[in-house]
Amino acid sequence: METSFLNRFSQSNLDIHLWFNQTATIMNRLLLPIAFLAVIFSSCQKKHACDDVVCLNNGICESGDCLCEAGYEGPNCETEQRLVFVNAYSVTESCNLGNFTYEVSVNADSESANEITITNFGDFGYSVTALVDGLNFEILSQIHSGDTIVGNGFMTDSVISIEYSLISTQADSLMCTMVCTP
Repeated sequence: METSFLNRFSQSNLDIHLWFNQTATIMNRLLLPIAFLAVIFSSCQKKHACDDVVCLNNGICESGDCLCEAGYEGPNCETEQRLVFVNAYSVTESCNLGNFTYEVSVNADSESANEITITNFGDFGYSVTALVDGLNFEILSQIHSGDTIVGNGFMTDSVISIEYSLISTQADSLMCTMVCTP
């Protein structure tokens, strides 16, 4: 009986050993591809919305879109807003002192990307600066030959409309509307 028990025990050990070897072989065959896939997937990095976006002129990418610095626009901040205003214009002006016609020119000659210069403003020979925001601009208070000028304007279909006031050195007040056509 003892032999039979030992034979069985040996046979059982052999069966268990074979089962473990077969299981280990199967596990190795399964784990190797799984480990390989895990390495591949973990090495792939998630793309961020701004990875392929280039914002020009100091623009900043946020959620895949460029936030442009003042004076720039476009999908990549590539366009100066002020350039749409640059041209020579014929002016028809209506003021509280009468109606006038003359010529002005608008230039983008300042270093600031959101600033334009309007030369011969009001037919006074003044060069007035304005800050551009899209198709609108603001003429901040400025003094030329003692006259204080302030106003604002906008462009529609390449025509510029400007409303401004001028207070002269003698404290006379001039209120005007300009229509500038190319």
